[in-house]
Amino acid sequence: MDLTTDDHRAWALAPHLVLVGASAGSVEWMNPETGTTCQLDAEGDYVVLRRVGDRIVPVVGGQILRDAAASLFEDPESVRARRAAAHAIVAVDEGVRG
Repeated sequence: MDLTTDDHRAWALAPHLVLVGASAGSVEWMNPETGTTCQLDAEGDYVVLRRVGDRIVPVVGGQILRDAAASLFEDPESVRARRAAAHAIVAVDEGVRG
């Protein structure tokens, strides 16, 4: 996840992400075309999950600063939040296709 991404793929995907979950503990965005999701917890830990057969498996994980995570929790539908999630998702989707 990169809150300042200028990756054109992330910018293109961001408006299409679906917010599939938002609570005090986590936020989750999904690419509706691939089913790939990005989950972020309140501490700043994130994981990108991908469907493989009947299972959903973690593909990549990382961490952003807690203050950055808090800003995404404030408005998970914001352009900034969507672009950050899209940045993580496109990297996984490209890796799977390639």
